[in-house]
Amino acid sequence: MAGLKFLSFVALCWLLAAPVARAADPALGPHGGPMADTEPYNVELVLANGDIHVFAFDDKTREPVSATTAHGTATVLIGDQKQTVELAPAADDNLLAGHIAGAADGRVRIVVVLHFPGQPSIVARFAI
Repeated sequence: MAGLKFLSFVALCWLLAAPVARAADPALGPHGGPMADTEPYNVELVLANGDIHVFAFDDKTREPVSATTAHGTATVLIGDQKQTVELAPAADDNLLAGHIAGAADGRVRIVVVLHFPGQPSIVARFAI
């Protein structure tokens, strides 16, 4: 009987913890990348084939924010290697892009700093 109570307790703990574990996962943006809430924007990072794509969205309406007059940098840490990548406006209205020199294999940490005219700098951190 004690074993059944213990198993019931473990099952209850697992059921209660499961929603919390799912809520801790970072939200994915419309382009499939992780999102960071930086107020007043949400920032999405997409890293593919050495290209860094950073998208900005209004944090309340989730609408894209024009990045045509913005610029930024991405500090990229791949293992113990660090590099700084300039981010510039690209094809999409809300896209800033840059390119990493070399392969982005293994754990990658990226700190993005965005500058929109007339506003304080925005910092978003990502671990991929």
